[in-house]
Amino acid sequence: MKALVYRKAGRRFGEVTMVPCPVCGDGQVVIKVMACGICKWCELSHDTPGESEKPLSRYPVIPGHEFAGVIAEVGRDVRGYAVGDRVTADNTVPCGGCYQCQRGNTLYCEHFGSLGNNINGGFAQYVAVDAAHLFKIPDHVSFEEASMTEAVACCVHAIKAADIRLGQTVVVLGAGLQGILLSQLAVHSNALETIAIDIEPGKLALLEKYGVKTVLASPADTAVHEKALEALAPHGVDLVIDTAGVWPMMKSLFKFLKKGGKYMQYGSFHARETLDITTDMLNDIHFKEQRFIGVSAQTNCFPEAVDYISGGKLDLKPLITHRFPLDRYFEALDVNRDDPTAIKVVIFPDEA
Repeated sequence: MKALVYRKAGRRFGEVTMVPCPVCGDGQVVIKVMACGICKWCELSHDTPGESEKPLSRYPVIPGHEFAGVIAEVGRDVRGYAVGDRVTADNTVPCGGCYQCQRGNTLYCEHFGSLGNNINGGFAQYVAVDAAHLFKIPDHVSFEEASMTEAVACCVHAIKAADIRLGQTVVVLGAGLQGILLSQLAVHSNALETIAIDIEPGKLALLEKYGVKTVLASPADTAVHEKALEALAPHGVDLVIDTAGVWPMMKSLFKFLKKGGKYMQYGSFHARETLDITTDMLNDIHFKEQRFIGVSAQTNCFPEAVDYISGGKLDLKPLITHRFPLDRYFEALDVNRDDPTAIKVVIFPDEA
């Protein structure tokens, strides 16, 4: 079969090539991959040298953890699934036996497995998956929409951790894929209003269709979004969900948190920089009883993600901005990184 393979981290070690089809083990199915989405952060990390900075990665590996397709083969002891079923799969594979797993903290598994990182994933024509991780997708949901289930699941985890109370005001910083999904989920939560901040007018215009209030920011002047946000939320906000990982923006939003407010760090910091955290900021957290929350990935959130997608609560079609065959994977990766209009880039392994 055709697959994207990285022998080591770094583009020069990656290629689209022919490899043996996966063997279907007991309790597994083999999925014919119909669509696999590029996760910007994860796929770019494979493309960049420095394996020591990627604790989940193991090479050689077939990347791709956001996929959907059709069951092509069913292994022994698999019940409830048949050849031809339309499915997606949870990419996370906790070991089940470590200290954290035994206490129900599967996201903190000490031997965490992840399809597309340390187990072969979906940038291939076929992928083998444990049947316990499968979820059926209805006919009205396209494969490319279903391939976004993992991204939605991560956002579901964040919304759960945020514990949004009735009548609260939520600010989402960044209107990339995750920011748009989080904004849509926040609209369907207890929040009284949701406000999104970004530098791309087109992405903000899309969010306004979902009932999200928007603020256009300037990369060079934080006073622009501060003035607009103060007009929308003169008494402050209850929750900031930061998907951008940009320190000047993050620092500027802390002052808008109400007493008892929460700042959630959803996006990673990519640039290495010294953060000028002041004692005033720390004292504000202390005296105002504010909370700083970190969230990362997900486990056990696929059921809600599938329900939100299947039930039409999330509008995913407009988010799929670019489509490529597997042979053009590296071109697709560059588009995802460099094109400001790119939201979700999807790969179709079975297309020429």
